[in-house]
Amino acid sequence: MRVLAETEYQDVYRVTDGVLLVINKFKPINYGRDKWISLFNPKTKSYNKGCQNQLKVLKEYYYLPYYDITVPKGAVLYYGRPVELVSKDEWDYQIKTTGGSFSGDIDRITELINEILKKINSNRE
Repeated sequence: MRVLAETEYQDVYRVTDGVLLVINKFKPINYGRDKWISLFNPKTKSYNKGCQNQLKVLKEYYYLPYYDITVPKGAVLYYGRPVELVSKDEWDYQIKTTGGSFSGDIDRITELINEILKKINSNRE
């Protein structure tokens, strides 16, 4: 398994060609009463080159007059939603594939799944 990115907010590993393990260490911020906000066309920059493209950093303050909420400069966004770090037991694990890349005989599939489980279980420690 090759490390593509290990950051505070997200880890990305290449299991094999066409198969990624993505670990999101965050969740959307709840601004009260199930108030989940999305920013429309904010000025952002990439969070980290190896992370998913939708993980961004806000370049300037963003004010939402309807909610009277200001999202601070430097806030991390995922798909336009401000996020916050969470404890390990709340991390979200994703297996991303392209085409038929997650295929093979029983030994190959078992090997790939065991590699993924080994990485996930190492985060429990």
